[in-house]
Formats: sequence, C-alpha cells, structure tokens
Amino acid sequence: MKMSKLPLYLSTLVFYFLFGCYEPKEGCLNTDAVNYDVTADDPCGDCCVFPSLSLSMQHLIRLPEDTVSFQYGVLYPSEVNALDSFVVDRARYFISDLKLVKENGEEVGVTDSLSLEFSNGTSITVEDNFAKLDRDIFQARKIGTVLTEGVVTEIKFTFGLDEFLLQNELTSVISNGHPLDTSSDSLIYEEGLGYIPNLLILRRDTVSTTDSLEFRFFDPVQISLPLEAPFVVEKGFNIKLTLKVDYLDWFNGVDFEIDNFPTMEEKIKNNLSNVFHVTEIKLE
Repeated sequence: MKMSKLPLYLSTLVFYFLFGCYEPKEGCLNTDAVNYDVTADDPCGDCCVFPSLSLSMQHLIRLPEDTVSFQYGVLYPSEVNALDSFVVDRARYFISDLKLVKENGEEVGVTDSLSLEFSNGTSITVEDNFAKLDRDIFQARKIGTVLTEGVVTEIKFTFGLDEFLLQNELTSVISNGHPLDTSSDSLIYEEGLGYIPNLLILRRDTVSTTDSLEFRFFDPVQISLPLEAPFVVEKGFNIKLTLKVDYLDWFNGVDFEIDNFPTMEEKIKNNLSNVFHVTEIKLE
C-alpha cells in the first residue's frame, strides 16, 4: 500500500512559515548593561549602555522651628547667640573621588578617566570623579560609569580636591560643562593661584556697610558616611545617590559677634567633616 506524502508536505509547510522568515534580533547581550536584552540573539555593535552613578544634593538649613531649603541673601539666626545673625552670599565647593564601600571593604569608583596636563610638563590620568556643588546648581550630577554588584555599607569621598590639582597649574583644556571647566566660572579658579576647592562668602548681618568675609579652604577633607542600612546593588541598574548638607553645621560654635576672622575660619574648617549626610541611595 502506497503511503501519502501529504502529511510530510504539510509539516514542511508549517516549519517554513514558523521559522523560514525568522530574522535574528540584535541587542545588548552584556548583563552589566542597563539595556541588556534577554530576547536578543546577536550582539549589537555599540548599543550597550552601562550603569551610571549620579549625585543629587539637598541644600538645607536648620532653624528653631523647622529645617528649610537654604537660600543666599537670607538672614539666618546664629545658634550660638539667638540675637545674632548672618547671611551667606555664596558657597561653592567640590567633592571628588566618590566611592561606594562594600561590606567586604572594597571601594568602588567609576570607570571613566581624565587626562590632565600641567605647566611644568607633567601629565597624569586620573579617575574622572568630580562634582561641583552650589545651592544654585540644581540638576543631578552624573559622576560616571560604575560597574559593581553586592552590598554597599558606606559612602566615601573627598570634600575638596586632591593636592596635585592645587600644587600645579593646569594647562589641559577641560571640556565645557565638566566640573573642572574654568572657562565660565571665575569663582572656582584664580590665575596664579589655581583651583579654589571650597569657597564661602558671608556677612555678619544685612547692614549695607558690613564687609563680606571670604573664606577659602584648600585642604582636602576625607568624608565617610555609613549607611543607616546596607544597600544591595544589582547588575544593570543606575545608582542615584542623594546627599544633604545643613549649612548651619558649617557654623557650629561660631560667634558672629565676637569671633575675629582667623577664629571663625578655624572653627568653620573644623566643622567641614560634619556637614554632609546621606538622604537616599536607590537603583533606577
């Protein structure tokens, strides 16, 4: 008895319609990337986007009745003397070398690098890990690309800039928009002096004849901020860190009525390690 070829023909036809027109899908196959595509068949040329570490700031000041958003040109009461007051006209400063500290003690920074050239002919490549902070700089700052996973228990950074940037005159051109770009910011750089890593300008009161006091702090301060609870970083997610700074902490123990400039400067300098706090760390 001769068997019919129809079932075999139908099977071939079904296979053709199901698989004959299939085209492999290109996509990111790197599991570290934020756009990792589990459904992709072939790796894309250069489409992978890797996680970033970004920093947002909350600029606050503690008042007797509440903690409020800090502003320039506003009269604030002193904690040392309730009858005394002060006005901050400007506070602009850097943080650098921001690290995520894992439970095993490993410190994780960013993978980006920056080449710097100096007038003495030397050059150096450093981790491109800088942020310029100011109450009037509102947008979050992308610190750089970060590749890690695991449990984070602490945040570390330098309040200010490392000494190599302060001891040498920089000649390399920093791209526009970079925190170290000096082309449009006369507050952070002075010819013949270099970077001013921490600038604070204030007045003892609002009387028009009161001279402004300008404090410049050059020594880098190492900051360590333990997290209230361990934070788990997963592959393929951006990390958003939010810090807060309470400007009243800058002036702890400062008597604006009787302290002279050197005394105020020394007190403020001693307070710098205590002005930052972690508000939030999350994955996006």
